Amino acid sequence: MIFRGKPENVNRQAANWLARLHADDRSAQDDAAFRVWLHADPNHARAFDQASTIWEAVGGLRDAPRAPAPPRLSRRAVMAGGAGLVLTGGLTLGWRQAHAGVFKTGIGEQRRFILDDGTRIMLDTDTHVRFRARDSMRLLTLEGGRVSLEIARDPRPFVIDAGDRRAVAQAARLDVRRDADQVALTTLQGSAQVEAPGKAIRIGSGQRIAMAAGRSDRFDQPEIDDLVAWQSGRLAFRDETVAQAAAEMNRYTHRTLLVSDPQAADMRLSGVYRVGDPEAFARSLAVLLPVKIVADSDAIRISAAP
Repeated sequence: MIFRGKPENVNRQAANWLARLHADDRSAQDDAAFRVWLHADPNHARAFDQASTIWEAVGGLRDAPRAPAPPRLSRRAVMAGGAGLVLTGGLTLGWRQAHAGVFKTGIGEQRRFILDDGTRIMLDTDTHVRFRARDSMRLLTLEGGRVSLEIARDPRPFVIDAGDRRAVAQAARLDVRRDADQVALTTLQGSAQVEAPGKAIRIGSGQRIAMAAGRSDRFDQPEIDDLVAWQSGRLAFRDETVAQAAAEMNRYTHRTLLVSDPQAADMRLSGVYRVGDPEAFARSLAVLLPVKIVADSDAIRISAAP
């Protein structure tokens, strides 16, 4: 596949390729396709060359790729033009057989389980779920946090309870997040039916519904690669504010990123970052944006540069 386009699109493509090249399941086909992309347009190579400065400024990748990278990229795993450093993490664990009950993760922890019915579930940071298989249905209660579900085929419907809403699915792949009274459900494969008082809404593959108390439901079709980046220990930001990005990064660490003034909070960034490493995130911001970073043992403060 050959990509051409505007500079901002080239930067996004570079980010996606870098994430792919450092994924655990990287293949020889990925390497070959990347080389095609790299040589398809001189701007692609220039973007990587320009971003080498950012790579060295933030200390490079801490986790080496599983297989050797293409020669001209052995030291250039970065993006250009205002996009961030790609830092892949190793938070994901192997599948563990689980029994019906309560499952939790702490801050910065991710875990995978196989439920009694064969459903595969991955818990993101600071997540709490309960699962019970009954004769008439399978019930998963999401108290808070985020889960990825690969629902096993079974005559019984799989019901997800997330506060005021319920979702019902069978043999589907779902991403579900709950923050207090805000719930977002994305159907990655198959479909799901979201039930609310007096109505039922069918969500098809690739669609997302965002729900919150006192607000109309919102529907969109997110960038799926960005949406599921958390499963490999990364977060993808696309033209989001520093305040939004810092809040997401803070979900994975006890060392808080504090954005101390409105000017810095409103600055925008794009990129793919490793979770659980707020200092590397802050260092890259200092290269990409006019911000000042002050770090101590408990927090990292981000403010607009004088």
